[in-house]
Amino acid sequence: MSKEKVILIAEDDADDRLLIREAFAESGSAAMLIFFENGEELLNYLKDFSKEEAAILPDLFILDLNMPKTNGTEVLSYLKAQNIFQDIPVIVLTTSKLKEDEETALSMGAAGFFSKPSSFTELVEITYSISEQWVK
Repeated sequence: MSKEKVILIAEDDADDRLLIREAFAESGSAAMLIFFENGEELLNYLKDFSKEEAAILPDLFILDLNMPKTNGTEVLSYLKAQNIFQDIPVIVLTTSKLKEDEETALSMGAAGFFSKPSSFTELVEITYSISEQWVK
């Protein structure tokens, strides 16, 4: 029996967290979603996490770029610098539509970059795509 897939998500907007959770459910994903309100919360969790030898690693990270305390770019940089996390895909899901932000994230090792859509239907399509590509 395979283990449940786990996605760690750093997203500072409460409404977006709710929409992302609903979109993953609507897209048919059975992954467990664990949310953090900012990058600092996620990093604090991971620092404890990496000390436990038996810790079950997540299957995917999803990061917003624009968050208080520690932004998504800083979290991405940390993840790719740690041996324990560097092979886990990181997806950026952000309000930014700037090509420069996308290029920076991808050059830093993000596996994908998505701008948050204006409709829930489009968000379901994005979460379906993320599930199919990175959380099988």
